[in-house]
Amino acid sequence: MGLKRHVFLFFGFIRKYKGLHHAIEAFALLASRRDDVSLLIVGESFWQTLDNKKLTVRLKQFLFGLVKKIFLRRADDEQNYRPLDLIRRYHLEHCVKVVNEFVPNEEVYKYFQVADALLLFYTYATPSGVESIAYNFGIPVVATRVGNFSETIQEGVTGYLAEPGDIRSMAEAMEKIIHQPLERSKIEKHASLLSWERYSGSILRTLFPS
Repeated sequence: MGLKRHVFLFFGFIRKYKGLHHAIEAFALLASRRDDVSLLIVGESFWQTLDNKKLTVRLKQFLFGLVKKIFLRRADDEQNYRPLDLIRRYHLEHCVKVVNEFVPNEEVYKYFQVADALLLFYTYATPSGVESIAYNFGIPVVATRVGNFSETIQEGVTGYLAEPGDIRSMAEAMEKIIHQPLERSKIEKHASLLSWERYSGSILRTLFPS
């Protein structure tokens, strides 16, 4: 893949609340201090690739927006969300790898096995099945301190937490992965202790979003 020594992974459908824009900005700050890091972005740009003329798609958009308004009390403008443009703005083409497409289940391992950590810089609380997938691969998680991440991530054991909206805090948490690497055996043990009942639904929603 042409990746450098330390690889940070963003994985999943690209939506605004998942904070890919923050991940790229934090990575840019980290890359300005180091030349041995790569950012691997794997996922489909959901709102840009859908055909708006299809009734089923319009229905999905309506229902998704309705759920967000009811349960999250907000609705982001996803239509004009283009975080990948930041790669060129920050001149990161040499250290960012983008796989902007849907990844079938049997190929998921290819991306997790090369990653040092998974980035979940969410802007607000929502369940993340990708977190559980990372743990099952023994991959630590670097996330923002929103929702249940403070409960599911054991600081210094299964990952590190950053303050939401604070790019410097995110970059510092990423750098901890390099200077204070975490034991994958402990992460895998943590994964086995997590309640399958609690996480199975979010994992299935991640793998089978439709």
